[in-house]
Amino acid sequence: MLNYTIRFKRKNMLRFKDVLIILLCLSTSCIYSQKQLSNDEKHAVIEKIKVLIDSNYVFIDKVEFINKSLDSLKLTDTYIDAKEHKSLAQVLTKGLVDITKDLHFAVQYNPEFIKGNRERNSREAKPKNQEEPKKEKKNWDLWYAQKENFGFEKVEILGGNIGYIKFNFWHHLDWAKPTIDASMKFVSNTDALIIDLTENGGGYSPTDSYLASYFFDSKPKLWMSSYERRTNETLSVYTFQDIGGERYLNKPVYILVSENSFSLAEQFAYAMKHFKKATIVGQTSSGAAHAIDYIEVNDNFMIQLPISRSIHPVTKTDWEGTGVIPNKVTSNNEALKTAHLEGLNLIIEHLKKQTVVGPILKRYHKIKLALKNR
Repeated sequence: MLNYTIRFKRKNMLRFKDVLIILLCLSTSCIYSQKQLSNDEKHAVIEKIKVLIDSNYVFIDKVEFINKSLDSLKLTDTYIDAKEHKSLAQVLTKGLVDITKDLHFAVQYNPEFIKGNRERNSREAKPKNQEEPKKEKKNWDLWYAQKENFGFEKVEILGGNIGYIKFNFWHHLDWAKPTIDASMKFVSNTDALIIDLTENGGGYSPTDSYLASYFFDSKPKLWMSSYERRTNETLSVYTFQDIGGERYLNKPVYILVSENSFSLAEQFAYAMKHFKKATIVGQTSSGAAHAIDYIEVNDNFMIQLPISRSIHPVTKTDWEGTGVIPNKVTSNNEALKTAHLEGLNLIIEHLKKQTVVGPILKRYHKIKLALKNR
């Protein structure tokens, strides 16, 4: 049975019911009646946050420092002057980010969401009347995934026989696998391949390691590990022995990334780069390697904090905070052109070594010149 790890783009890649829940949780525009914030609640909030960090934060060696720094935060003017719930949430968020240098931390004031979420959980926990007829529920996540072609926006052959795949989300593997196989079959006879992740906001593992399997031999290889703080377990993901198409080996592969490439998209690019399976082109990516969770603090507050981190078998670390750094840095608008030209150059050099006749080389040079002049 596959063990799915979910890595989403925080801003806009959560789906349907998750969108509704998280946006409700994170929204700062909702207006709540402001009750006076007591010093006792302020103290209780910080103490509970310290407990949650101690039991959930992915870097256990940093917990003591963080919690001592939170005690120091209580002595600052910004904390003392926080008289409303929202202002306290802002002070605590800024304080945690300043202390940890980890942008995943956030404290949110949202009593309405917390109350509604508890009511939903209570309803779901109640045993259902077995005599009631079961209504078939529509899988809206699958419906949406189908509408966006499981994240695959474009698959085509560029000039000079270079494949191009652009996709924007890693859907569940059992949903996306046929589309991945079909896409890779379409580009299987190309001489180089460009994979465009410039707008890819993350998604579900092991879809990333399945696509990566096309670029490795059939022997499973450790692709990435993930350390989960709460269970103190390290889970490993491997490439697949069996795939639904022909492997794409010993050909140039380019991966396009941008500031909008996020989470699982970054994992794919980072892993391929450090396995020396691809050249990364574009901008440094977002730098989001940690998985997060949203946890209730009390009736009024929730905290977002990192609970797990990725470990690459070559680097023994991940891309958190640094992003995936391209081998060839260029603007987002020039990334595809740059990769296309690089691919053409390699193909031309290869053809020269094969003593290919002049007219064929002339044709490739013509494609390259036209591309450079665009």
